[in-house]
Amino acid sequence: MRNAQEVIAAIHGARYTGHKVGLQNTRALLDALGLDCRVPAVHVAGTNGKGSVCAMAERVLRQAGYHTGLYTSPFLQAYNERIRLDGEPVSDALLAQYGNQVLDAAAALGEQGIQPTSFELGTALALLIFRACRVDVMVLEVGLGGRLDPTNVVEPLVSVITAIGLDHMQLLGDTVEEIAGEKAGIIKPGVPVVCHPAKETVEAVFAARAAELHAPLTQLRAEQLLRPACGMYGSRAEILWDGAPLSLRVNLPGAHQLTNALTAVYALHALWDAGIAVSREAVEAGIAAARWPARLEWCGNILLDGGHNAQGLTALKIYGDTFLSEKRRALVTGVLEDHLRPEMVELLASLGERIFTVTPESPRAMTGQQLAGLLRTAGHEAQSVPDLSQALTLARQAAGKDGVVLVAGSLYLAGAARTELGLPWR
Repeated sequence: MRNAQEVIAAIHGARYTGHKVGLQNTRALLDALGLDCRVPAVHVAGTNGKGSVCAMAERVLRQAGYHTGLYTSPFLQAYNERIRLDGEPVSDALLAQYGNQVLDAAAALGEQGIQPTSFELGTALALLIFRACRVDVMVLEVGLGGRLDPTNVVEPLVSVITAIGLDHMQLLGDTVEEIAGEKAGIIKPGVPVVCHPAKETVEAVFAARAAELHAPLTQLRAEQLLRPACGMYGSRAEILWDGAPLSLRVNLPGAHQLTNALTAVYALHALWDAGIAVSREAVEAGIAAARWPARLEWCGNILLDGGHNAQGLTALKIYGDTFLSEKRRALVTGVLEDHLRPEMVELLASLGERIFTVTPESPRAMTGQQLAGLLRTAGHEAQSVPDLSQALTLARQAAGKDGVVLVAGSLYLAGAARTELGLPWR
């Protein structure tokens, strides 16, 4: 029997052997494991904010007394983070016990020519653990896109779509409307869907798909946030909950987290018809208690952010311009090659007076030398550094004791920085 690390290694190894065929592999894997696709779940897609929405929704459900499962990606420091029970990363013992079942089932399918991918294996593992541990409700984050994402085999209680932006365009489309169409692929017949505030053309995509499938649709508006007030370490607003004001205190920095909180709360409200109710008190306390690492996360004078596309980096720039304009700033950055868009070069350059580039730990990474070259070609000074530890040291020196070091460009980089800084993953 494989131990937890051997299970994780085998799952990662499937990135080289797996072959994705729509949703066929995942369905075959769930069938082999005896797993039902109809699950008590909140299913969340989107370009940006879906991890934060998942974290907020799960925390409120836990506050309300429910036994929860949370499945997200990617992990920051340890694979266990992707599968959480009542907020805690899954244990090595459970990973080993149920990971062996998943890998054995996948091996049997391999004899039939079905080769599941890493994400398909991980999705089956999460669903198997959640069933075995008898969670009351699970929150599932889409990995990429929506329509063809392995999580899309589930028939949830509510579907949620967060902010739409330009990302993974080689797979999802060249416009936000095309990308919205892929995200709208998670909408299921008759299942309520809640959508983050969006531009009219994106709303139209969601409305058309929901109407086609007779799915009750809630399109949110930023104006539903009443008296918003944003500070350096969190934000406040009120919303109407069943006609009465409800206070939201969000302790995740950034004004964009208010609209994420709005989305999470309305998703929870949509669960009521399925018999999963949360009180006003649980909503207020749960949103306030929600944490989500590497999203504008402070560690001393170092600010970690997983922003990896233009929309995410713009939110970071707005935060920096609002609260750090008087500070000397140095940037440590690294990106994935398939995420880098031309406009991101200027956004990255705007984040720090000094820029140090590194190569994130991912087979999809752009090298630090390449990124530094692109920044220099665009007229900005940038220094490629061999490793993250050295980059952080140089950035601290450049920022000075009263300045700020920003780490941004990739969640993989943010996770590696958390490890380097000694931040715990449990």
